[in-house]
Amino acid sequence: MPPTKSSGKIFPITTFISDLPADLIPRSLSPSSENDPVSGRLVIVGDVHGMRKSLEALLDKVSFDKNKGDHLILVGDLVNKGPDSSGVVDLAIKLGASAVRGNHENAVLNAAAEINTTRDNLLNSEDLTGSPAVPENPAVNRPGDNVRDFDTPNKSASTATTGATGSHSTASVLSTHQLDWLAALPLMLRVKLPHVPTSSLGDTLIVVHAGLVPGISLEDQDPHAVMHIRSVVRASGDEAAFVPAEGSGEEGWVVEWDRWQDSLASKTTVIFGHDARRRLQLGRYAIGLDSACLYGHQLSAAVIATSDAGIEHQVIQVECADASIVPTVSVNQGDEAIAI
Repeated sequence: MPPTKSSGKIFPITTFISDLPADLIPRSLSPSSENDPVSGRLVIVGDVHGMRKSLEALLDKVSFDKNKGDHLILVGDLVNKGPDSSGVVDLAIKLGASAVRGNHENAVLNAAAEINTTRDNLLNSEDLTGSPAVPENPAVNRPGDNVRDFDTPNKSASTATTGATGSHSTASVLSTHQLDWLAALPLMLRVKLPHVPTSSLGDTLIVVHAGLVPGISLEDQDPHAVMHIRSVVRASGDEAAFVPAEGSGEEGWVVEWDRWQDSLASKTTVIFGHDARRRLQLGRYAIGLDSACLYGHQLSAAVIATSDAGIEHQVIQVECADASIVPTVSVNQGDEAIAI
């Protein structure tokens, strides 16, 4: 029996699981006809956190080309803490990217709702005799004004969100269009790969922000856990079941996920972020892409493509190209302190 879903503060989810359209999925290199479209790559990027320059550098390094069929997927936490959350969202929209909701998107959406409620309450108050209400920012209702063409790196990027580290600060500088785009993101993105017996990714790829609890169907996963999980513990009274935990623990949830997948005929690989403390994680059936770019380390991507051997993937990284931040809440990892 799946665990009871948490009642954590979750902004309404419009789509729990979304399937990536078939025309965006890499196909066999043996087309059925000369008219078959070019098969591009999936470029799946870890937590960006407003580090737009780093994202652009990573896309440059992998020679991302939407016109050749490449498709960008982001594992959540596009926003918050870094210098240019608005610019990251604009770039994602411009490139037609897919993404899933992370805990920071969820926090920003909740903050935006609180800002709107406060503004409405103030505007409707009879005590507003000249006192300032929450100000409207005219700039944030012009989506696309600060979109920089990816192919023209010399054009100046927006710095509207520089210094916006909190969810309310981020929400206040995002346009209505940007917030609506974030609100529409699914919790999970499912990619049904072509069946290739030699593929290291299995038959199905699931992109989520933080992770999944092994032994539970996608439909029964706890939304809060999907955005926050870092490890699992044995369920009380049922040694075969697991309960999600937000703390890092001795082992991440990936260890148990790999064990579970080994017992199944059809394998599912999960690509996720969220766990900056562990950095890049390479399980047999899970790839963790949060390599702590926000704190001055790398930004990582899993690039999935077809070759003569079938479906292949590789992890590509760039060094942080933005001004990094100092962790405010830390855990020890060797000699380093990484925010959780």
